Amino acid sequence: MTEPTGAAGAAGLVRWGVLGTGKIARNYVFEAIRDAELCELAAVASRDRERGRAAADEFGIGRVHDTYEALLADSEIDAVYLPLPNELHAPWIRAAADAGKHILCEKPLTLDAAEAEAVAAYCAEREVLLMEAFMYRFHPAWTEARRLLAEGAIGRLTDLEVFFAFRSRLEAGDYRTSMARGGGSLMDVGCYAVNLSRWLLGDDPDEVHAAARID
Repeated sequence: MTEPTGAAGAAGLVRWGVLGTGKIARNYVFEAIRDAELCELAAVASRDRERGRAAADEFGIGRVHDTYEALLADSEIDAVYLPLPNELHAPWIRAAADAGKHILCEKPLTLDAAEAEAVAAYCAEREVLLMEAFMYRFHPAWTEARRLLAEGAIGRLTDLEVFFAFRSRLEAGDYRTSMARGGGSLMDVGCYAVNLSRWLLGDDPDEVHAAARID
């Protein structure tokens, strides 16, 4: 791990840049970074200058870059958040690591396990932190639930059911409808169920069974 550099980094503040102005960034992450005590929402990059400027005005972001490359070259940025479509995660993780930026990436981290292991090794070699954005791992309610389960508060855990659904209004051409681009229900919301189950159980499964209803 490398320490953030520059005046803001020396003061203990993590200066964040965001690659893109997607729905998750606009609805949740911009505000969360801005309001965090030790974070500064310093820059945003958007291929649409007007969209980037609108986000900057709404959330008080100091700088707008016209390209992702320009944001990564910004020496005043310590860490980046990647809310990009799934198939773009791995290349931009590598690009951010090459620029020496720590990385918080939207789930799923990559399109498969081998690619995830590869980008993790890539970041480790460049001494930058890489994390997948599963927020509940740090939420006090969930960490307390995990502690209680580990201590046997309800006895031995033998079965776990997780339900996560929403009404889909995806338009034609949305990457979430393309398996080749990392779409599909498992990669979109099913990964939460898998990740949470493994986190609570504390081990890997011996067997995996799956069923699907195709729309």
